[in-house]
Amino acid sequence: MAILPDGIPEQIQFCETHLPVWSVQPAKIGLTAQQVTALETATTAARAAYSAAQAAREASKGATTTLGGNLTTMRSNVSDLIRQIKAYAEISGNAEQVYADAQIPPPAAPSPAPVPGKPSDFNVALNPDGSVTLSWNATNSAASSGAFFNVSRKLPGQSNFVPLGGASGSTAESRRASFTDTTVPASAASAGAQYIVQGFRGTRAGEPSDAMVVQFGADGVGVVASAGGGSQGAIKLAA
Repeated sequence: MAILPDGIPEQIQFCETHLPVWSVQPAKIGLTAQQVTALETATTAARAAYSAAQAAREASKGATTTLGGNLTTMRSNVSDLIRQIKAYAEISGNAEQVYADAQIPPPAAPSPAPVPGKPSDFNVALNPDGSVTLSWNATNSAASSGAFFNVSRKLPGQSNFVPLGGASGSTAESRRASFTDTTVPASAASAGAQYIVQGFRGTRAGEPSDAMVVQFGADGVGVVASAGGGSQGAIKLAA
């Protein structure tokens, strides 16, 4: 078991506590007076250095706090000035020269927002009037950002998908986009219908969804699945 403590202040205190004991009759414990005197000198120096180090740490903390406050004030002031320079540049008629004179870079051209991602996670609901509402998830699809979707349908006997109309992007409340098909014909009850949804932002198109098959059985129960399989949910047709 170690006699000398591990911590620095504890080690100094150990020496300070034992020096008065060891200095009384050092020969009785195998020491010399010179050794005890040397330890006393070293201990005094260590205590002084430790106290100075502690004071320096406290001073450093105070200086760091002061620095942080000054930096905050500086950043706030310079940000206000940069905004003022930018505002002046916009109305000056020669923004390029203003930025050059201020030696700050002009604002970068805004990057276009990404197109909506591939629609997935489809849900289908049958409404009392016989219409069908599709809803889905897609990345970058917020209506507030200008995203919208086109929905196309292929019925039995048709060789191509026919556009049905557009749907706005997802809302903050539901985080899903949706479209209601109000033109489901009676022929769909026996062979089903397929839907494809594709997101757009302006004229830029996102990746279209897999074809979603809505199948309606004779008992009025339908299953929504991707063209490659994979059940997504169940719906019931009105009688």
